[in-house]
Amino acid sequence: MDHDGQLTFSDDPLLPRINEAYQLIEDGDFSEAAHIIDELMNINPDYPGLTEGYRTAKFWNNRKEEIETYIKGKKKADYLMRQWSEFQRYAVEKHLSDSSAYRAAQKYVFYAASEHYKIAFQQQESTADNFDLLLNLGICFLKIGEYGKAIETFEYARISYKTSAKLLALLGEAYFQHNEIPRSLLYFREAFLLNPSEIELDLLHSKPMNRLIEIVHERKMGCPDVREWIPIFGYLEDLFYVKRQLNSQQVESIKREIYTMEKSYQTMSSEHRESTNIVPRLINKYLWMLDYFEEQNYDFESIAEIRNRLIKLDKNLFEGFFKQREKKK
Repeated sequence: MDHDGQLTFSDDPLLPRINEAYQLIEDGDFSEAAHIIDELMNINPDYPGLTEGYRTAKFWNNRKEEIETYIKGKKKADYLMRQWSEFQRYAVEKHLSDSSAYRAAQKYVFYAASEHYKIAFQQQESTADNFDLLLNLGICFLKIGEYGKAIETFEYARISYKTSAKLLALLGEAYFQHNEIPRSLLYFREAFLLNPSEIELDLLHSKPMNRLIEIVHERKMGCPDVREWIPIFGYLEDLFYVKRQLNSQQVESIKREIYTMEKSYQTMSSEHRESTNIVPRLINKYLWMLDYFEEQNYDFESIAEIRNRLIKLDKNLFEGFFKQREKKK
């Protein structure tokens, strides 16, 4: 029967059974899931989702015995994560990535891995591996949509590891998904100041990150590393608009970095500059100083000097940008 345009179970007798199979995959009972799907294939081999469900259940059922050989803790979690990477490649090859079965397997893997990483962290006598354990645990929480737990885990890690760009970017992602947008943008901006090459873009799926990746591909086609240009376009597009005030120590640190990079820049050929990250990194640090002199410690001469240097570093990006800003004032 049709109710408000929606099929009911009585209209589609196979629907409850395929949903049961998906739930079994999510619960880790891959053998029973494959059994149910096999039965459904005998009834209607063309029913949507059966092929994807069968391949997913079989993939994980083939690994179930080995999964069970690991004791609770880090090794079991690491094995699950390695197999997930294998499954992702398999899913792309077999066109499973958009299927309900894929999402059910994802919930199983990352929920199970998070439980074992928690055990590993709780039992860890040495602190040597704590950071990686906390990162992996937080990533698992991100993957299963437990954003509050991801934030709690990453913030705990940040107590001891304040200078990890990867950690700050993950915090930005978690806060965005938790609908705490200003804090998210602040962490993203600071992560890309620290070290863009440390950030794993495939873990970031928030709207500002997706948009910035698109923009870099459009406007800096062929650049050696997309990550290096993300903070520049975050500034130009006003997507990284939340900013923390710099203290004197941070200001001096950025100034020293600019001085060192400028010396290196002057010794490079134009071809060498284009093959490295020195131009976007210099631009990013100048933009931080521009914000400082415009918004925190106004200095007209420093502003003019930085603007001129930015135009020399990338005329196409900054000449028109600064003219437009002047017109709006």
